[in-house]
Amino acid sequence: MASKFITLDRARKEIIRLQKYVNLVEAYKPINLEQEIILEYAKTSSIPEVSKNLNVSYEKVVEVISSKGKDELHKTMRSWYMYKTKNQRK
Repeated sequence: MASKFITLDRARKEIIRLQKYVNLVEAYKPINLEQEIILEYAKTSSIPEVSKNLNVSYEKVVEVISSKGKDELHKTMRSWYMYKTKNQRK
């Protein structure tokens, strides 16, 4: 199996980016349902799983994630969700 070559400098930058994300998710303390949805989506990356785990509708999960970000994690998840669904929204 072939793997994509990555330079040492790029690997270091990727480690820093990923560590920042891990720290952000682990430090996140939700205080309402919207923040619970954001945290669960950050952990699972799956709208159906978030909907099932938190017992909220699929539409509500999409609405919360795609709404304007209110904090850093929400902005990150929204950005990732918008990128992930770009082709579906065309």
